[in-house]
Amino acid sequence: MEEESQLGAMVKAKCPQCRQGKLFTHPWWNILKFDKMYEHCSECGLRYEREPGFFFGAMYVSYAFTVAIMLIGGVVIYNFFGDPEPLGYIIPIVLISLIFVPFNFRISRVLFLTIFSGIKYKNHKKDL
Repeated sequence: MEEESQLGAMVKAKCPQCRQGKLFTHPWWNILKFDKMYEHCSECGLRYEREPGFFFGAMYVSYAFTVAIMLIGGVVIYNFFGDPEPLGYIIPIVLISLIFVPFNFRISRVLFLTIFSGIKYKNHKKDL
């Protein structure tokens, strides 16, 4: 099996330590279970939640993405639709933000786990 790059592992939501095991139990489009994560990596046994409440930090990453989505949405609406009434901003931006919830949730957790957890990549295949 080919070695996965860090970016590839992040895009595919794979374990940051071995880049093989899945982080989430269901696909992102399953709107009822998109947030369910495995507790441990199926390949290397890494416990994903480093300490109780670890993923609360991912809320800051999620907040940044939400603000970016809202700002970009506001700029697009202003430039392509003139300067509409306030509801002309509120309704589409809220709808777009809601549509992006599964993506936002997952990418926030993946980024937080990969960047801020202190977990280093270990190529277990080279050790064999």
